[in-house]
Amino acid sequence: MLIPRIGLKIFAAAVALCCASAMALEEIPKHQAKQIEDAAPAKARVAPKKPRRVLIWVTPEHLMAKDPHKGYNIPYAAHAMKTLGAKTGAFDPVVSQDLASFLPENLKRFDAIVLCNASGPWITPSDEAMGRLKAMGADKPSVEQALRKGFVEWLRGGRGVVGFHFAMGGNPQWPEFKEILGAGYSGHPWNEEVGVRVEEPGHPVLAAFGSKKGFRVADEIFQFTKPYSRDKLRVLLSLDTAATNMGVKWIDRTDNDFALAWVKSFGRGRVFYTALGHRTELFWNPMLLAFYLDGIQFAAGDLDAPTAPRTDRPAKPGPQ
Repeated sequence: MLIPRIGLKIFAAAVALCCASAMALEEIPKHQAKQIEDAAPAKARVAPKKPRRVLIWVTPEHLMAKDPHKGYNIPYAAHAMKTLGAKTGAFDPVVSQDLASFLPENLKRFDAIVLCNASGPWITPSDEAMGRLKAMGADKPSVEQALRKGFVEWLRGGRGVVGFHFAMGGNPQWPEFKEILGAGYSGHPWNEEVGVRVEEPGHPVLAAFGSKKGFRVADEIFQFTKPYSRDKLRVLLSLDTAATNMGVKWIDRTDNDFALAWVKSFGRGRVFYTALGHRTELFWNPMLLAFYLDGIQFAAGDLDAPTAPRTDRPAKPGPQ
């Protein structure tokens, strides 16, 4: 059953109600909140197969002080993700930074998790969180191992994960986390306007771009390291090196393969990642908001899309 769509004038109140018990993020300026709300799609591309609930996970409070995106894009991104669910009715958004959200009995409430630029070793419980997690183990290492195992089993069992931008910087102490998302990262040589190549215009998760084979965007652009491989995931967007300043410093890759978005399977689960999501103005870009929503609906199980690595594209694309 489709969740009833909430009108522009009242959906913000619904968002606040569903998230009030979870956490309180910094407020963003009202005029920019409205920009996000106005730019978000009026409806989802596909109707949910059933009511969906999505966890919007941000950096826990004890790590937030060191988060490079604190007070910058995290509150904007969280508002955008809440808006996508509340305005379109595609999912019920729940924002949290409480690690108890990852307890097995709580995880099963969610169809997907959006890693909302969450960074740092967030799967490691803080002293404060241990009181709510003591049923998982007697000490932090045992609790962390139990949380890792529960998360992996939840995803393998058929749920979904969405990561954008610095979600790749989460849990450096947990090697399998990189395998889940599909890559590690090695800095961001670009923080300027670049060319983006739409590698597969007909892919359902790329419908927001229509028939475009490319576009331009200003953002902080990552380069990725192992375990990134086109043999393991399906690349959707990549840097158009022929339309980008390749004279910047700190470029480590020599194969001109700078992926910017992909999908992959993880057991019966689904993973969508995009590196786009640093600059705040991206969160009131209608095209990118539609793209994010499609990625969330894919992860939640409502938008069917192929995840198998392509065999008809070069493994090491160069300038075109």
